Amino acid sequence: MLRRAVRRKDETSGTKREGTEDAGEDTEGPKKVLRTFQDKKTWKAARKAKEESALEELVLGRRQEEPTDRLQDAEHQSEDPSEEGSDDDVDSLGVVDTREAAWVDDDDDDDDRTRVEKTSDVPSWAQTSQGRKRQHESDDDSDEELLQHTGDLLAESSALPRGNINIKRCSDVNKTYPHQGPVRRVEFHPSAQVCLTAAQDVLGLFQVDGRNNPKIQTLHLEKFPVRTAHFSTCGREVILASTFKWFFVYDMIAGKVIKIPKIRGVDDTSLSRFEVSPDGRFLLFLGKNGFLHLLSAKTKECVSSLKMNSDVSAGTFSKDSRHLYSVGDDGEVYVWDVGTRDCIHKFVDEGCTHATTIALSHNSKYLATGSQSGVVNIYDTQRALTSSYPTPLKALLNLTTPVTQTTFNHTGEVMAMCSNEVFKAARLVHLPTLSVFSNFPEADSTVKRVQCLDFSPHSGYLAMGNNQGRAMLYRIKHYKDF
Repeated sequence: MLRRAVRRKDETSGTKREGTEDAGEDTEGPKKVLRTFQDKKTWKAARKAKEESALEELVLGRRQEEPTDRLQDAEHQSEDPSEEGSDDDVDSLGVVDTREAAWVDDDDDDDDRTRVEKTSDVPSWAQTSQGRKRQHESDDDSDEELLQHTGDLLAESSALPRGNINIKRCSDVNKTYPHQGPVRRVEFHPSAQVCLTAAQDVLGLFQVDGRNNPKIQTLHLEKFPVRTAHFSTCGREVILASTFKWFFVYDMIAGKVIKIPKIRGVDDTSLSRFEVSPDGRFLLFLGKNGFLHLLSAKTKECVSSLKMNSDVSAGTFSKDSRHLYSVGDDGEVYVWDVGTRDCIHKFVDEGCTHATTIALSHNSKYLATGSQSGVVNIYDTQRALTSSYPTPLKALLNLTTPVTQTTFNHTGEVMAMCSNEVFKAARLVHLPTLSVFSNFPEADSTVKRVQCLDFSPHSGYLAMGNNQGRAMLYRIKHYKDF
């Protein structure tokens, strides 16, 4: 009996202790669950914030990493292995890999253009040029590969010496595709290492390396003898003019030739001469009876016509495109305000009875006029703008036949001039001293009659077209850039 009582007592005590421990566990249980719930809520809030941040960066384009990777990184930071459906969460956010913006702005046009170029047959040099431009705007340095950029030439190079110029003859620009007949125009692309040549009814585009100068493309225009050809300022088009009242535009990116019919409001039957404004807004066509026609470079429609008192011989824009200079066969130079279309100044070209060319240096310091007699006058532009009878800084008498073209290099240190009526009638002028380089052109009978010439954008090259279909190329070693 006693033993049974003691056993029952022990069992009762054990039961009470177990009940007490269970009661303690039941008290602690709700607290633990609450803490777990709070931690999980905080974690979910943090995870949601990270997902929203990742989505925001995706839409705004702040990061270049894949959005799914970003979200997966956020998930890996979790210590809760029971969380499932992360892929479903990403899908529910609407995150896609195409990185499409949630709105449309002006920059979308550039994206569309990129997609079009990727699906079109775009020349590799044109793609490189456009890509280089976009990269330059985003402070990318890859444009150095295309243009072999070496910095500011004025800072790196010493002053160009007088006397002899360090120049070397290279392979012809059109070595791989010589023209039949005179080369009417040579011109370098404004941003790519490309040069155009125009002769008769053919336009040639060549990549300039100084050795092989491979042909990029040739364009044949049937029954359209090219008289003038220029790149557009943006470098995406080539405008070609002939002896007709219409002209052509070659879209190099789209690979299309567009005929511009008779211009409304322009009665001229021949539009063979024109210039392109440096800001890319206007085309200037030289008409008959003293008319100068300003066309919109975008729409190719006439926006205004200016009138001189004599037949117009030549015209050129200032570097900022705010002013226009024209000269006529009476030897008077007109200065126009492009904005107001008013003639703001006029002066007499000293000793000139029939002007043929006019050119303005890139820094607007020098103004050069060529004449029928072969004389080239060089003026200080500021002085010429304040006098009706300015005295030229120098009258160059090296040419004895009508001046065909005058042009300046980008630094305003060199001026090139030529006449197409006699052999080797081309000269380079050292502008700081107003003297002619004595070693150019070299003693080479292949130069023949020079029809046209042009400097590359940073004066590394000089191109000259002659009457036998050759576009001769020279390397000016003083300048390190293309």
